[in-house]
Amino acid sequence: MKMQALAPRIYAPLLAAQLAVLVFEPPHVLSLSYACVLAILAFTLLLSLRRVRLSLPHNRPLWALLLAALLSQAAAFVLLFADSLVNPQGTLVAFDPTFYFCMGSLLLTLAATYDPVLPAYRWTAWVDAALAILIALMFYGLVRALVAGAEAQPDNARAIVWLFDGMGLFVAIFATLRLLGARRRDERRFFMVLTAFAWIELFAPAAHNRFVLSSESYVPELLLSVPFAAIGLLLSRRYGDWLRVYRPPARVRHLAGSVSPFVLSLALCLLAFAYLHRSPVLAACAVIAGIASYALRAALMLGRHLSSEDELKRLHHGLRRAALRDDLTQLLNRRGFYRAFDREWERARQSRTPLAIAMLDIDHFKAFNDTYGHLAGDQCLASVAQALAGEAAAMTGVTLARAGGEEFVVLMSGHMPHAAGALLEKLRGRVEALRILHVRGVRGFVTVSAGIASSELARYEDGEEMLGAADKALYTAKRAGRNQVVWAEVPGTEAMS
Repeated sequence: MKMQALAPRIYAPLLAAQLAVLVFEPPHVLSLSYACVLAILAFTLLLSLRRVRLSLPHNRPLWALLLAALLSQAAAFVLLFADSLVNPQGTLVAFDPTFYFCMGSLLLTLAATYDPVLPAYRWTAWVDAALAILIALMFYGLVRALVAGAEAQPDNARAIVWLFDGMGLFVAIFATLRLLGARRRDERRFFMVLTAFAWIELFAPAAHNRFVLSSESYVPELLLSVPFAAIGLLLSRRYGDWLRVYRPPARVRHLAGSVSPFVLSLALCLLAFAYLHRSPVLAACAVIAGIASYALRAALMLGRHLSSEDELKRLHHGLRRAALRDDLTQLLNRRGFYRAFDREWERARQSRTPLAIAMLDIDHFKAFNDTYGHLAGDQCLASVAQALAGEAAAMTGVTLARAGGEEFVVLMSGHMPHAAGALLEKLRGRVEALRILHVRGVRGFVTVSAGIASSELARYEDGEEMLGAADKALYTAKRAGRNQVVWAEVPGTEAMS
């Protein structure tokens, strides 16, 4: 039988047995009632242990903390059971379970603060854990002081009830915040169980404590079993996926992550005010610890945020640079060239500075690939690009890019036509000087042909027209025999070569 179907068949008889004991009030009614609570708790612990074994490795600490909280609750009820054997009226004279109830709340708080996925922020979990431990210790000390004075001041019993209500509300709100910010299905499954348990354990014991203070009936003792039966039913569902359609918006995730440390610091400061008359020094230290821990966490998180922002800027700059560069030649690609070209064209138009552009093409490159293979062709492109870049680096106002395939483009800003032509001849000669073997080439080596256009020789309406003129001049150079530089035709004149 599946555990999901078995769990109700176990919890229902145990709850019915406890209810019968409480209604008929046999001798040692409290002992029998606590025995039923322990039986329900024992089965819930088995289901919780099963959940620890079934959980994903990174979520196992979360379920383990929940199991530890249930064990702490079980220890408290064992003490209540032992006390009921010594004191049938439940006067809590022999044994005091307060510490274990406080420990259970502490473990639930630690479960709500633990983040299993973000190791970069794991230190914040240690800060939160330290605050949670300090809160639990101060809460326990306050409860112990009220218990010690309960005989002299009867109102202390109601104060203790309100304190436990406050602690339960604190845990429930904390768990709810984590549930609202949960993004992953496995994380949402755990915090749904934790939140449901926290809220049920807030209202059921609160109602029980008030009934005990105002009624002589034992029936309210049934409320002590309700939270453990409820969480057991949730744990029995192996693949329970609640809030399946819920996807927390980014604003909710950020709010849940930022409010959690504030809630811890606020709880510690509120407890400190309760100690003002009992121990002013301890109260002052607690307030300082709450404020300092929050400020330290904020400062360190801000530092990490600024560091991450700088890293993102570097990555963004690297990605932008990679998007504008050709992988093979490390020159600007077509997109990078057009950005530079548009910028230089606009500057030349406004300041009336000369602008020249040239298109270069490796001669008979298809034949080179057919003869030596594409790997050798890539090496040839890289060598030509390196040679062109090395020559262009010594010249001011020169931008070199790979237009695609075996074509390159040279942008020369601030160069008059004669200077631009001489510069391009240097580039052509530099490639020829590489002496890359090409048996089907113009001279037995790799060479380039080039077409060039200048804003000083013709009036171009836009950059595309000027680029088209240089491209036409390139094809003129190829038809004229290659390995040469040809100027774009100027209306009314013959082409310069």
